[in-house]
Order: sequence, then structure tokens, then C-alpha cells
Amino acid sequence: MQIQILNVSIQTQPTKTGKTYQLADVAYKNLSFQGKVEGKKIMSFGVTADTFKALSVAQPGETYVVEVVKNAAGYNDWTSISKSDGTVAPSVPAGGKPVASTPTKSTYETAEERAQRQVLIVRQSSLSSAVNTLAVGSKKLEPADVLAVAKIYEDYVFGKAAQGDSGFEDFPPGFPDVE
Repeated sequence: MQIQILNVSIQTQPTKTGKTYQLADVAYKNLSFQGKVEGKKIMSFGVTADTFKALSVAQPGETYVVEVVKNAAGYNDWTSISKSDGTVAPSVPAGGKPVASTPTKSTYETAEERAQRQVLIVRQSSLSSAVNTLAVGSKKLEPADVLAVAKIYEDYVFGKAAQGDSGFEDFPPGFPDVE
């Protein structure tokens, strides 16, 4: 994994036995993953001791290549780190063959797409309500009548009816009175 250092903060932490250890709180851009800003805490002991030493003198803007290994507990340890010239190398999976990185396209809807979907949901619901309303007193439903009543419901849901005006007096001609 290739990272660009944003900030490294060294802190001294106490242990339960009264001793202390150091912790590097690293803020970085993950250049191997679309420049995502991430954070990692690196301890001054164990398998991350060498990585801690290198990061303790790292400066913002510097680029590093990090070797990440999953430990027995399932966490990712940064087992080694080396300074890089900033060029992004292709990812190399466990099989050893480089994988070309392809840009990913978001599958999430945009705000406009969500708004359009909401309009479609309201329209579908309004059509169902219009059919139910017209079926009460009609023998044969005319599509134009269904659409007219559905439009009244849709306008009501979106607040397009005048204040205090439900719009229900605009039902198609011949619609039975419900009073």
C-alpha cells in the first residue's frame, strides 16, 4: 500500500503496570485507494516497532510504501515501511501477479436520481389510490379519469394544492359525491 503522510502525532501512553510506551497516530492519504484519508495508530513495540521508528521522523507530504500483514487477531499490522518517490505501483495480491487498478464508479444514486425516484413512487401510489377511489362508484374506469384523480393526489402529496384547498372538488365529471 502506498500512503502520503498528512500528520504524525507521537504520544506517550501509560500501561497498567506503570510503564509507558509510545504511539504514533498517523493521518494519511491512501494512494492505493483513491487518495482516501485514513488514520492508523502504530505502537513502538512488537512487529510495528520498525515502522514506528520510521514514522516518528516522517514529515507531511512524504510518500511511503507500507507492507500490511493481517495478524492472528485479524487486524492489519504495518510490518515494514519505506520511503517512496511518489509513483503509485500497481497492487500485488498474495498470488504475486500485479493487478491493474481500474477506477471504480459509484453505484449510489445522486440527489437528483433519488428525487426523481421519489416522484415516481408518489405517482405510482397516486395511481393506485385513484383506481381505488374511482372503483367505489364507477362501473367502468376511464384512463383519463384515473390520471386526473392521480394528478390531484400527486399535487396534494407534493403540496401543490392551494393552502386550504384539497383539490378534491376537481374530480372528473360524473364522479359520485362522497359526502
